[in-house]
Amino acid sequence: MGETSSVTDRLKGPVVPINMCFTEDGEVDFPAMRKYVDWMCQQKVPVLLLTYGSSEYNWLSDEDIWRLTAELAEETAGRSLFITSSSWWPPKICRGFLRHAERSGADGVKVQINMWGTAAPNREELFRGYYDQIQDASPIPLLLWLNSGGGTSLSVDLVVEMAKRPQIVGAKNDDHPFNYYYDLCRATKDEDFGVISGGTMTNFVFGHQVGSPAYLCTIAPFRADIPLAFCELLDQRKYDEAWQMVFRYEEPWVKGAGELGWLRSIKTAVYLYGGLPSDRIGGSWKGSTSDEVEKIRLLLEEVFGPIEK
Repeated sequence: MGETSSVTDRLKGPVVPINMCFTEDGEVDFPAMRKYVDWMCQQKVPVLLLTYGSSEYNWLSDEDIWRLTAELAEETAGRSLFITSSSWWPPKICRGFLRHAERSGADGVKVQINMWGTAAPNREELFRGYYDQIQDASPIPLLLWLNSGGGTSLSVDLVVEMAKRPQIVGAKNDDHPFNYYYDLCRATKDEDFGVISGGTMTNFVFGHQVGSPAYLCTIAPFRADIPLAFCELLDQRKYDEAWQMVFRYEEPWVKGAGELGWLRSIKTAVYLYGGLPSDRIGGSWKGSTSDEVEKIRLLLEEVFGPIEK
């Protein structure tokens, strides 16, 4: 219980989904990844997360994921809470990964279950049954991943049931960003369990008021000071001031980055601020063109001011 309680206590504020750095030939640049994580720890980011989307798991081998987990846990060294993620593995492989993550010093594992295309009546049994098969492999704390995959959302009752399992410390919600998210927060308020918004400052302003402790942040990967100040305002219940930060920073950034290409904009922003040595994207292994870089730079400076590495 001590280990899970410690993770729950630290699972607060902006969560950085860790972006990947690739070499020219498409390999993970492990030294660059360690420097990036060290840089984010220095920025006082409270939570670091490997995750399927931002971490470009589509382009990582199982060996990459295991090695990243070990190296980034070692680099983080307790300075930030580090939660790694499984891939879409059968339970036997996931059990081995949980043991590996624990030995490596990771603080928790987000367990990703591929339920895309699963018939609705079977979804909850599949979800419950998967955890039944893995949870005794290691005492490492686990984070649920809630994503309907275009199907029916898992019931709130099932999430409450899972939240009662001592090893499960929370959930990353990538399903409905408003009503479902708030219902989960309210329903699990008496459990030692945190519902993390997979969305934005806008979602978190509301979610924070009904018990959500953290949110995946679109700004912290390159300007951690802004979301840290934002979360401090929320903790102080200064919601009007927090909304001004949403309007000043997040809304124009999300709009502009979406128009320029979301993943490209995020990775180029991290590159321009000095977090990564390149902004190559999985698959093509190409970074932004000079014209794209300039457009993203202009957007960043318009929203956040001059870039200082």
